[in-house]
Amino acid sequence: MKNLNNLLIAALTTLSFTISAQNSEEKIWVTIENNQDVPRMVNNKLVSSNETVQYLINTFEITNVEQAVPSSRVPKLQKVYEVTCNCDAIDLTIAIHEDAKELTNPQEAPKYELLESPNDYNTAFATDYALDLIGAKHAWDSSKGDSNTIIGISDGNYHYNHEELIGKVASADYTNASTYIAHGTAVAIAAAGNTNNGVGKSSIGYNCRLNLVGMNYNSVVEMSYAGARVINLSWTSGCSNNIYIQDIIDEVYNNGSIVVASAGNGSTCGGASNLVYPAACDHVIAVSSIGPLDNHERVIGDASTTHQHNSSVDICAPGYDVPLSGGPGWYLTANGTSFASPLVSGTIGLILSARPCLTFEEVQEILTLTAVNIDSLNPNYAGNLGAGRMDAGAACKLALTYGCEVADNGTDNTGVVIAPTAQTNLLKDVSEGKSIEKSELADLGTGDNNTNAVKMFPNPTTGTMTLSLDGINGAVVRIVDMNGKEISKEKLANSTKEYTIELNNQGMYVVEIQEEGSQTWSGKVSVI
Repeated sequence: MKNLNNLLIAALTTLSFTISAQNSEEKIWVTIENNQDVPRMVNNKLVSSNETVQYLINTFEITNVEQAVPSSRVPKLQKVYEVTCNCDAIDLTIAIHEDAKELTNPQEAPKYELLESPNDYNTAFATDYALDLIGAKHAWDSSKGDSNTIIGISDGNYHYNHEELIGKVASADYTNASTYIAHGTAVAIAAAGNTNNGVGKSSIGYNCRLNLVGMNYNSVVEMSYAGARVINLSWTSGCSNNIYIQDIIDEVYNNGSIVVASAGNGSTCGGASNLVYPAACDHVIAVSSIGPLDNHERVIGDASTTHQHNSSVDICAPGYDVPLSGGPGWYLTANGTSFASPLVSGTIGLILSARPCLTFEEVQEILTLTAVNIDSLNPNYAGNLGAGRMDAGAACKLALTYGCEVADNGTDNTGVVIAPTAQTNLLKDVSEGKSIEKSELADLGTGDNNTNAVKMFPNPTTGTMTLSLDGINGAVVRIVDMNGKEISKEKLANSTKEYTIELNNQGMYVVEIQEEGSQTWSGKVSVI
């Protein structure tokens, strides 16, 4: 039973604030453990059988309570509700914290905001500097994508009759009533619009297709379960960490989808060095902007013209004066990490089309290893631009050297073969600070790798995995991390058929098998 006196005091304390905010609709997310306490509409009035909840409804003019993420399959997210009130959300949050034990973890609801800064002119694209700079044509030499690889776009809305979208939409939420149509159209086309069709512009995702939905987290979850391998979020939902949003991102991550998000447009969240969410969440690839000279300042020398630069940024892509299309027959240039992000999403679509087995960590590693370091060109922002400018050509080439691991039971193999020596040497060069030359990537091929003799499972793992060593006698098993540090090295007895690996820290590792001093097999393992 709640303490009515305490709740009344809290309500009276905030009375002046709630009265002044009566016409201001605000929202919070909160956990309601007991389904019987969830308010329901009865004769057009919100009613709860719980006395505390009903008191909150009356005091704070709560007008609606509904599941925040109804498509989630995670039990704790199924208990999260979005509460709408004609009140100050902070006052409601305080009251819940102090007296409403039936409701827990109140958080500010997401406030969705698109991230764009469009110019007001059309342009004819003699060249597309953005695609040229990231090496799109070289990427297409390795992968032109696949119509079965779906890139999910959560955004405002879309011109479905656009010449660059006709035939490219695998699925969509056609009930979406948002009027922000130009933004969503431009983002979708940048990721995977029609390419090589003789009209408009090319798109990095080439043959990949699209799932187009509205701008909210429930749609993100829906797209993941519908099979979207990559999900692009060119928007922000807030400027501080939110436990519910991280839980949603984790659900999508655990389901195998890779989330890519815009890092922010400089003024976002009060300044370019500030964190922006969901880009700053774990398990999200956050993208900031560079221009045609790998310049992070759109106007070189003017620090006020930058987009976000902070610890959350993972990689950069063209986001200043980017050639786009916002509607049928309407081609323009625009600024915004909104338009840098889909270039990365489309590139990941190419990578996953070539190697659908790759994990979030492996894709992030590929983008990181092949990125062009731009710190020396942007010394004022060194260390806050992630790995640098994405090189889609090098990334897709490197992806071809990654092999698909066996299934958890150790019996299945995709037939994709790793070139162990070439890949391990490349990783060693990177760990020693050497740059990746295009000639090195061009030389990477596939090798025997003895895949029938060695199996490694489960992968990813939470820390414990097994090496099956059928036909391998007296091998040395060596494990190194992605910084080139040797974690362990052990000589096995001739009779060893299985070897258990224990890895205590999350991250990526290379497992090597050596016979008579020479490496005969290598594989990558992700510890999650």
